Amino acid sequence: MGGAKQKRSEIEIEIVKRFAELGYQVQPDAIDLLKRYEQEQEVGVGLDEIVEDVASSLDSSTFVISTEQITEVIRHRLTKEQQAPSAPPPPPAVLKSFSSSRSGDGEQQDNLLQHFINRYEEIGGIIKRRMNSISIRSVKNIRGGMSGGASVSVVGMVSSVKKTARGNLLVDLEDPTGHIPVVLSTHEEIIPDEILGVTGTLTESGYLFASRLVYPDVPLESTSISHSHSSTGTGAEAEAEAVPVHAVFISDMHVGSRTFREDAWYSFVDWLSEEARSINIGYLIVAGDIVDGIGVYPGQESDLEITDIEEQYKVAARCLASIPGDIHVVVAPGNHDAVRSAEPQPPLYSDFQRFFNSNTCFVSNPAYIRIGDRTVLIYHGQSFDDFVNAVSRLSYSKPEDMMVEMLRRRHIAPIYGNNVSIIPDGNDYGVINPVPDIIHCGHTHTLGIARYRDVLLINSGAWQSQTEYQKKRGINPVVGCATLVELSQLKTKVMDFGEGRGEGVSAR
Repeated sequence: MGGAKQKRSEIEIEIVKRFAELGYQVQPDAIDLLKRYEQEQEVGVGLDEIVEDVASSLDSSTFVISTEQITEVIRHRLTKEQQAPSAPPPPPAVLKSFSSSRSGDGEQQDNLLQHFINRYEEIGGIIKRRMNSISIRSVKNIRGGMSGGASVSVVGMVSSVKKTARGNLLVDLEDPTGHIPVVLSTHEEIIPDEILGVTGTLTESGYLFASRLVYPDVPLESTSISHSHSSTGTGAEAEAEAVPVHAVFISDMHVGSRTFREDAWYSFVDWLSEEARSINIGYLIVAGDIVDGIGVYPGQESDLEITDIEEQYKVAARCLASIPGDIHVVVAPGNHDAVRSAEPQPPLYSDFQRFFNSNTCFVSNPAYIRIGDRTVLIYHGQSFDDFVNAVSRLSYSKPEDMMVEMLRRRHIAPIYGNNVSIIPDGNDYGVINPVPDIIHCGHTHTLGIARYRDVLLINSGAWQSQTEYQKKRGINPVVGCATLVELSQLKTKVMDFGEGRGEGVSAR
């Protein structure tokens, strides 16, 4: 008994001493509460840690620590301990990742027709389900057997867009059976090679005057299975599922550039190291341009700190290796990476993969993955160059607007033959099917977070400050941002390590 009393007295004296060193007095009841809490903790939770938590929670006007203040700190610690994950999240499931073969760069265009037929069938099928299928006619049927004044519907691909003398749009619409000219009002934003549904009135001269356009679009409310988060597990399994899992989304590291922001990167790494376990960060998703590459644009050599492509990837691998090892890393290529430029771009070649840690998953561009019961479409975003040129209201400063247009058209790169080249093999890999929960892009080096219907759109900027080449093109990058997403509710927070050194900023 005497020994136990002496030990309790020693703990009380130590508590008083520790707080006195920091300039605080402690009420007797608060000492008793702290003493009981300290004695109940597992080995490894020391008095120093508890005192530090209490002191850091107080404002400068406090000199005497009360029971209420101690109770609040203990409640916060217990909540944090209960939320700590019992097991790391599982590796990402790769749903679609396209060929890693290096062959095909010089393939003939034999499959190009089948490529567009596949696009027409997939996206056209979505549109037909949204229209009255009984009234839909083929172009051949309309042109061969219908008279002027008839009301008709047709689904086709935009072959060309012109302006008429009266300021309307004249669209050449094509399906597998032929072409038909369609007249639209000038306010419609029509782009080449997209698939449209049109209802209108046929003239005697064979023109279709449109009264209604139908885009494939995405449902107002998703019916995807990935939106169901009810748990069927029991015991430890159900407890693990109840812990919110977070993913971090970044893009455009551009390692090897003279303007790679190494300071911002390692501020990000420090934050990840502190927060990974406490908020259960399970995934880091990188949407391309891991390195700056070589010979990507005119005069690039003057912008490079590292002029050897293999060395660029070695340094990039070390950057990613510095994050906590239990975070799963998913890497897709971009137009600066050392893979073929034609889409779909394959995953990084094995010559470069060998430099990276085993927790790295390599996928193509585009690719579909599943993390935390959410489907994620990763696409670097080179088609943004085509969207900006085709639709005057779109700009690089608001990449989320272009991502909305991708969803409306159910295609990540609908315009053929301009900035995005393709490898035709009979399938159009740009068709957005299934509808994802998250689309993650890069390329613009600008920040954009938005929701379109049930889909979260993310573009997190870059880790490269402005180069001379970007300055000439008027590109003002948003540097050092990472988007944190709580996957069960798709809550987002943008973390700024380029300017605010990790302070959360509101998403647009």
